[in-house]
Amino acid sequence: MNPGSIFFDRNFAFNDGESGEKLFVILGTSSGVTVAAKTTSRNYGKGITYGCQPNDRFHNFYLPQNACYLKKATWVCLDDFYEFNDSQLLQKRFSGVVNHVCDLEPSIIREVQDCALQGLDLSPAQLSIIKGRLVQP
Repeated sequence: MNPGSIFFDRNFAFNDGESGEKLFVILGTSSGVTVAAKTTSRNYGKGITYGCQPNDRFHNFYLPQNACYLKKATWVCLDDFYEFNDSQLLQKRFSGVVNHVCDLEPSIIREVQDCALQGLDLSPAQLSIIKGRLVQP
């Protein structure tokens, strides 16, 4: 999985145990583990200036409408990260549960990665995976 790829999962397993439809962004992959961040199109008081929003209640990165074919303004949630087993994620792609939506431009995904690295919510392993796959703009 390449950093910057955005996928739609029809059965996304949230960290709180719930599941549902969700877009997510790949931040890095290493040794069969992919680190991703979910997205939301619900503002809930988040900043609406393009880019990193470290001072919002929940750390995020704002992408305006139509960025990477996104139909709505979208916030990449950088306060809650997800780890996927690459082979399981690939199986979900082949079965049609997970579909590729688009790829962020290299300069944009690097901004998202740098923003994620500013937060406090990454585990040491997740931090290492993202740092090891930083995209060159």
